[in-house]
Amino acid sequence: MTLKVLFLFAMLQLVYSANQTYNCKERSALLLLKRPAYNFSTRILDRVAQNENAHFVFSPLSTWLQLSTLAEGATGITLRELSEVTRQHRNRCFKMKLARILQKIYKRLKREFKRNSVIVIDDTSAVKKNYIRNVQKFYGVKVLLKRFSYPEISAAEVNRFIKSGTNGIITEALSSYDFNNTVMLMSDNVYFRSAWQIPFNPAYTKTEDFWSSSGNSIGEVNMMNQIGYFNMIKLPLNIKVLEIPCNNGISMLLFLPIKDIWVGDIFYDLQKTTLNSIFNAFKYQGPKLVNVRIPRFKVTTSIDNLPELIYDMGVRRVFNPKKSELNNISDYIMYASLITQIADIEVTEQGVTGTVRAETLVNETVNDTEEFVANRPFAFIIVDKKSQFIIFAGEYSEPSVI
Repeated sequence: MTLKVLFLFAMLQLVYSANQTYNCKERSALLLLKRPAYNFSTRILDRVAQNENAHFVFSPLSTWLQLSTLAEGATGITLRELSEVTRQHRNRCFKMKLARILQKIYKRLKREFKRNSVIVIDDTSAVKKNYIRNVQKFYGVKVLLKRFSYPEISAAEVNRFIKSGTNGIITEALSSYDFNNTVMLMSDNVYFRSAWQIPFNPAYTKTEDFWSSSGNSIGEVNMMNQIGYFNMIKLPLNIKVLEIPCNNGISMLLFLPIKDIWVGDIFYDLQKTTLNSIFNAFKYQGPKLVNVRIPRFKVTTSIDNLPELIYDMGVRRVFNPKKSELNNISDYIMYASLITQIADIEVTEQGVTGTVRAETLVNETVNDTEEFVANRPFAFIIVDKKSQFIIFAGEYSEPSVI
C-alpha cells in the first residue's frame, strides 16, 4: 500500500511539473527571466568595469541577447555552456514571450533607445533558413550574409546598415580587417538619449570641480541641479542610490559610493542584492526631498574583446573552431571569432514635461532637504521598471565639460 501511495504522489508531482513547465504566459515568462538577466548583467558589468577602468557605458541586455542568439544555433556542450550563462528557458513558447516583452520595450522607447544587432556570416556557409528566421523573431537580431572574400565591400555594406539602424549615431562598427580568416562576426550597436519626467533647468547648471575617490580634483564638469522629491536609499554596501524617473516606464538609478569603495567594484557588490530589493526599499521609505546635483555627460564605449570577458564567465567552446558546435546555424564549421558592442549615452537637462516644478523647488530653502551630489566617480543603471531588464549601465570617472 505504501508503494502505491508513493507512486501516485510521484505521478502527481510529474503532472504538476509538466503543467508548470508549459504554463507559458507573459507574466510567468518574465518571472523566469528577471533573475537570470540580472545575474548575467551584474557579472558582465563587473568585468567590463575592470576592463575599461571604471569609465564606460554598456548594454548587458544586448550581450545577453547575443549569447542567446548563439545558443539558438548551438548543440552539445556548446549549448550547455551558453545556457548555463544566460539561464534562458529553452521552451519555444517562452522564447516567444521574451520576444513580445522586448517588442513592448522597444515600442515604448522608440524615440529614446535604438538597438541594431547583426550577425554577419559568409554567404558560402549555407546558413539554415530556420536559424535566420528564429533569431530575428526571438531576439531581434538580423543575419546578414556577405562575401567575406571581399572584405572592403562587406564592411561598407554592414556599416551602412548599422548607420541606418541607429539614425546615423554609429557610423563604423566593423572594419575590413575583421573579415579576415573568419566566417562569422557579431556586432551590437545601441544608443540612448535621456528624457526625464521632470527636466533639469539649464539656468542652474554650472561648472564645478569633479573629485577622485581620494579627494583630489581631477577635472571639471557641468553640474546640473534640481531639488525635488526622489526615491533615495542607502544600501548596506555603503552606496547611496538615487532614482531619477525617465519617460515611458524607464528609470535611471545612480550609485554613489559613500566612502572607501572604488566605483569599479560597485557592480561586483550589486551581485549581493537585486533590483527588486532596491525598488522595495524605495517603496518602503517613500520619496524624499533631495537636492540632486549630477554632471551633464556623454559617454561612448567600443568594446571589441567581449569574447575574452565572456570566456571568463564559462563560455568557451563557441570561440574554438575545433570544438564549437553550431550545427543549427550551418553544417559547415562555425565559431564566433568576433563579438563587439558600441554603446552611446548622453545625459542632459532635457525632458518632455514642463520645468515649473523644478524652477520652484530649486529656489526654495528647506531645512530637511537631503543631498545627492555626484561630483566624484559614480555608477548608473538605466532599467525598464516593469521587466527590470538593465538596458544600459556604466560608470563615470573621467570628467569633461560638455
